[in-house]
Parts: sequence; structure tokens; C-alpha cells
Amino acid sequence: MRRIPLFWISSAFLLGIAVALFLPVSADFWRISFFVCLGLLVPDYLVRRKWSGFKKRSLPVFLLLAVLAGGGWRYTAIQQKPFTPNDIAYYNDQEKVSISGVVCSDPQHNERSIRFTLCVDQMERPEQRKLKGKVLVVQRNGEWKYGDRVTIYGMPQTPGENEEFSYKDYLAQRGIHSLMEYPYVKWIASGQAGWVKSGLFALRQKAYHLIQDFLPQPEAGLLSGILLGIETDIPYELEKAFQDTGTAHIVAISGFNMAILAGIFLKGFRKYLSIWWAAVLAILAMALYTVLVGGAPAVARAAVMSCLAMSASLIGRGQSGMYTLALTAAVMCLFNPLLIGDAGFQLSVTATLGLVLYADRLMNWFRNLAGKFLPEQVVERITGPVSDYFLFTLAAQVMTLPVVLYHFERLSLTTLLANPLILPVQPLVMILGGIAVIVGLVIAPLGQLLSYIVWVPLYFTNQIVTWLAGFPGGVVVLGEVSLLTVVGMYLLIFFLASKKKDPGILEQRKPILLLGVMVTAVFLVWNAVLLRPDGQLHIWILDDPNAGVVLVKTPAGKRILINAGERANSLSSELNQHLPVLDRKIDLALLTYPNASTYTAYPTILERFKLQQFLWGEIIPGSKTAQTMLEVLQERQIQTGILTAGQLVDCGDGVFLEKYSLEKTGISFLLTYGDFRLMLLDGVVRSSDGLQMMDGSAVLVRPRLEVDINELTWQPQVLFHHEYMEGDMPGQISTQKTGRIEIITDGKQMWMMGER
Repeated sequence: MRRIPLFWISSAFLLGIAVALFLPVSADFWRISFFVCLGLLVPDYLVRRKWSGFKKRSLPVFLLLAVLAGGGWRYTAIQQKPFTPNDIAYYNDQEKVSISGVVCSDPQHNERSIRFTLCVDQMERPEQRKLKGKVLVVQRNGEWKYGDRVTIYGMPQTPGENEEFSYKDYLAQRGIHSLMEYPYVKWIASGQAGWVKSGLFALRQKAYHLIQDFLPQPEAGLLSGILLGIETDIPYELEKAFQDTGTAHIVAISGFNMAILAGIFLKGFRKYLSIWWAAVLAILAMALYTVLVGGAPAVARAAVMSCLAMSASLIGRGQSGMYTLALTAAVMCLFNPLLIGDAGFQLSVTATLGLVLYADRLMNWFRNLAGKFLPEQVVERITGPVSDYFLFTLAAQVMTLPVVLYHFERLSLTTLLANPLILPVQPLVMILGGIAVIVGLVIAPLGQLLSYIVWVPLYFTNQIVTWLAGFPGGVVVLGEVSLLTVVGMYLLIFFLASKKKDPGILEQRKPILLLGVMVTAVFLVWNAVLLRPDGQLHIWILDDPNAGVVLVKTPAGKRILINAGERANSLSSELNQHLPVLDRKIDLALLTYPNASTYTAYPTILERFKLQQFLWGEIIPGSKTAQTMLEVLQERQIQTGILTAGQLVDCGDGVFLEKYSLEKTGISFLLTYGDFRLMLLDGVVRSSDGLQMMDGSAVLVRPRLEVDINELTWQPQVLFHHEYMEGDMPGQISTQKTGRIEIITDGKQMWMMGER
């Protein structure tokens, strides 16, 4: 610890921010803790110096605790900082305002809109005052440029967020706290920003238009993403294919692209300069390129991490690279502590850590292995390419895997095949593509000829990715992954990759790994045994936050999901309690009524679980959520249908679902099994429908209580609802009082159990 104080200080600072991210306490707590720990440093210094000799001691514990508290203070000071009347975000979600400012980002165009960041400096209406802050502006069209001064009239809004993704936090990491969609925009003047960035952005736009002229789509869109960071022209299907094959880092300007550029710059300057001067100029060239492509935070992080990896490689010490990585991450979070919660930042750090720790070890392992079978000259010739395009990628992917599973909840099984196939041609794409664009800026016809050469590797990349994305089962959707699981995965990675110089650890790895496999197998077997079918019908009526959702398991084990509610994570957790880990399949999913509260979570549920059939109980809604559902259903080739009144669905094992006329009866569906009846209501129940004549047990599930239940002329055995009503009513059970309710029936008798 004495030799590397900055590493421990940096780690403590990052840990403090991470703790503050998950521990909801005020900034005052962290501030007081910071000063208390600083105050304790003085007596700690005196005691340590008197009794044990200060110079022989390691870093004071109270110093590390003070730095940890400082990290938490820094994060909460930003996260909990209130907006004042001088901040544009202060006026979010209130009324329309007239503001003016300067376009401070390179506008991004897509098929339907244009978006840019406005740095606000003045409010015109409802009152005149100086303002500060950034607004993300979305317009249907327009030719706005970086440096334009504009006046905007519209309502600033707080960016949306849900349990799946917080657009609010995503923009906050970029210093943006307000969103204005389709406001009135009036141009005032141009050239109101720095001439350097204006010139670089103009060059970027010119290069972009050249690429569109030189190449057909989608190859033009791919090259624009790789070289310029403009990804808006890539078709959705192809973009999804890159995501499913774990090769999305190819499309964007990621650490991989930056690493290639760093290598190109370093080798080019190395021909004329010493290694260190070449490294300095390579870093400067990377900085200039980062500004050229827009300077987005993700691009800047990729540039920093690539330069860091390059420096560690030049030093030749992976341990030094790890210490420098911790210091670099801490400095970046000092300026913007919100970064630590960003998936892109976490991926950049972990990928760089994988390269720093394991790249050289993997390369040496391959060299030694190949040396047993091949001549030394051949080994030296192939070690570099194999390391660059497979081993180094493997090191980065293994270290980023827990982060990927935590944030994206999916595992690509084709990534280990896709990356070695397409990575070798990517340097060719960047070099030839860059040359074609540069030459095209000077001599357009010659640039056009060169672009035909770069089209070949671009076409090859697209075809390979599309082919691999079509493999059935190529993507495994895991559902929610806990933070404890992520920590366990990293401990396992570090344990298995521990160096051989510690014989104690080496001797323990095999038996511990074998024990882990055996324990896992036992848990999986018992999980399947405990959740096996028992020959009876099980029905779970869920409570908040999944009110209105019903899960059915037939006597033979078929699973039926009725509605999905609004909370995908909560529902996923509930479903996983009733489905074996190795058989997360739903046989039938159903939407009873197209109300937003009944199906908002369905798109995520359809992604996470393997579904056999989906049925719409009414007409398909025209909402964006329904459109997303249709896309997922089509992509996964799930059988779908729309039910009409009177239609009967055979669920097997004597379980039937019958669609009723909602307008006439207020009943969406009737589920029958022997003498058992389960009715799902979405409105007023009309007694004229004749349901009062039914025999046997009847269970009525009523999500909403807009009408008097006494309108029913028949008496169900039990009435479930999701709202609490004052007063007693025979057979009434509220899920607000009992929690989740489970019904078990053999078709003749019925047993019920409440959660509490």
C-alpha cells in the first residue's frame, strides 16, 4: 500500500460514489462523515508516530475513509442539487416559455427528426432573465448547425424514466436536465460558437455526405458509424443484428475503433520519431479526432481508455496499467460523478481492465502452446493477429460480461464466433475508408473509386452479422440480474485467473470449481423438482405493483399469463418464482383489455421469456407499446391471434378460456376447469347475460370497482378485487389486505392461500 497510495485513494473515492449510488442518504451525512474522518487524522497521526513509527506504516485508514466519504459527498452534491430560477430545468413541466441560446452540439439527423443540444443563456417569456443549462431539442426537420443562435418557444419537460431505463439519468450525465419536443424554433444568427469546433463539425458533415454519395446503403450507414460516429442511417434490423451478435462495438466509435486508430497513429509517428514523442502525438491526434466526431461522452471515454491501454502496453507492466486505470476513472468521476452509473463507462473501464490484466498473459499462453506444434517463425508470425482479433477480444468480453448481463439482461452465444470473423477486416475498413474520404474531399472521382474497395469488407461485415443473428437460440434473455450476482461473477473470474505463482490458490481452484459445479447442479435439479406439476390447477392473482395480472398453471404444467401490468422487473421476479430456471417458458400470454395499465410491461416480458402463443382479447391498440409488442412477436416468430366474443381456447388438461362480449357483460374472459369458474371483469356485469344460472364454484376477479357489486344478480363464491372497500361484504377478499393470492383446485374443490 505504501508504494501505490494513489491506487487506494482512487479506489476509495470510486467506492464512495458507488455506495452513494445505492445508499439513499443526504449530502449532509457524507459531508459530516468527511470532516469527522479528516479530524480523526490528527490523533491517528500522533498515536501511530509515537507507538509504531509513522514512516513504516501504510496509508491511514481514516484518510481512506475520508476519501470514501468525499466520493459519496461529491455524488450526492450533484444528484441532490436543487434547481434555482436561473436554471432552465426549474421551469420543467410548468408552462410554455420562450428561451434563446446557442446550438452547442452537432445536430443529429434521422429519418423522422433532428435533435440538438441548446446551451440556454436567456429567457424571453414569461419574464426576461438570465438562464443557464442545456436543453435537448427535438424537431421534425430543419437545417440547424453548430453555433446557430436561436429562439425557442415551447414547454421544457423532465426527461422520462421507468424501471427499465432512465432517460433522465442518461441525459443528466451529459449535463442535460430538460427536453423540448417539437417546439417553435426561430433562427437569429450563425457563427456564435468557437471556430475550431465549427470547422471540425462542418468537415464532419461534408465527409458524411461524401460517404452517402460514394456507397450504397446499408454499407454507407455502417461506414458513417465507424468513422464519424453517425449511426442514424443503419436500418433497425441490421442494428438489432449487431446487438444480438455482440458486435455493436463495431458500429459505434468504441474502444475497439479507438484502439485501432491509436495503433495506426503510433506506428505512423514511430517511423520518424522516438517512441515517446510518437505516443504524445498519437494522443493529440486521438483528441483531435474525438472532437471531430462530436466529442460525445462515450467517444471521449473510449479515447481515454484506448490511450491508457496504449500507455500500459508501452510501459510493459500490466500492474502499472491497473493503477493508472483506477486513477483515470477516479479523475473522470471527480468531474462527473454520475458517470459511475453509466453502462458505457462501466463497459469501458472493465474492458480496459481485461486488456491490462490478461492481454499479455493470453498472448504468452498462446505463444507457448503454439510453440509445441509449430516452428518458431510461424508462431511469431501468427501470435500477433490471433492475439489482436481473438485473445484480446476474449479478455475484454470476459471482463465486461457481468456488466452486460446486469444492464442488458441478455447473453449472446454467437459473439465468440462473430468477433473473430469480422474483426480482422475492421482495420482495413477504417484505413481504406479514411483514405477514401480524405481523398474524396480533395478529388471526388478518385475518392469514389477508392470507396468501391472499402465496400467489400463493409458488405462482408454486414452479411456475416446478419447470418449469425439468424441462428436460432443465438441470444439468451436472462431477465433481471442482481448486483450480488455481478460481484460473485467477478470474484469467480479473478479466482480462476489468479496467477500460478501462488501454489495454494492453484491447488484449491480445481476442487472448489468442481464443488461449485456440483452445488449448482443440485440446486437446478431441486428447483425443477419443487416446481414440477402436481396434477391440479394453480392460479395466482397478483397484487401491487402487478395488480390485474393473473398467472395460471394447468394440471400438466402449461403456463398462461393474463395481462402484464406496468412493472416488468417486478413481474419477471414473480414469474421466476413459479418457473424452473432451465425452463422459463410461457405457453400462452393474453391481453384481456387494451388499457395501458394492463400491458405496459409486455414488451420486456416477451423479450425475457420464451413464449409459444400470444392472443389479443380486443383490437390491437395503436400505442407505441403495442407497436413494440408486434415487432417483438414478429421477430421471435410467436404465433398470434385476435379473439372474438364466444371464441373458446383449449388450454389442455380440461382447462378452457372463453372470450365474452365485454360491452354486453363487462366480462373479458371465463376460465373453466371442471366445476370451477374464474371470471375476469373489466366493467359493469350485466345480469341479463344469464351467468347467474351457472352451477359450481365461481370466482370473480375484478380489477376496478367503478360500479356497485350489488348489481350482480348471482353470487360468486369469492370476489377478488385490487382496491380496498370500506365495510364488510360476503365473500369479499382484497389483495391489498391479503397480498398475492393462490388458488388451487382439482375442478371440484378449491383451496386459497394469501401471501399475508
